[in-house]
Amino acid sequence: MPLEPLSEVRAVHDIQRGQTIVVKHGSPGRIVNQQPGWLATTYTVEFAPVPGGTVTLVGLTEGDVQPS
Repeated sequence: MPLEPLSEVRAVHDIQRGQTIVVKHGSPGRIVNQQPGWLATTYTVEFAPVPGGTVTLVGLTEGDVQPS
């Protein structure tokens, strides 16, 4: 069952882009959009890994985030 938009989630693992870790395991976030696909639903998630800062990632799956 897909996660709902505006659901509070946490990163299941460190999420990297290239060699850089952009979101550490356990960082809190919120689903801002979902894109249903043939094989899986992907999510746009806005993380707040540090107070006052946000990182928005597109194309995450349920293997990347879990409800908090």
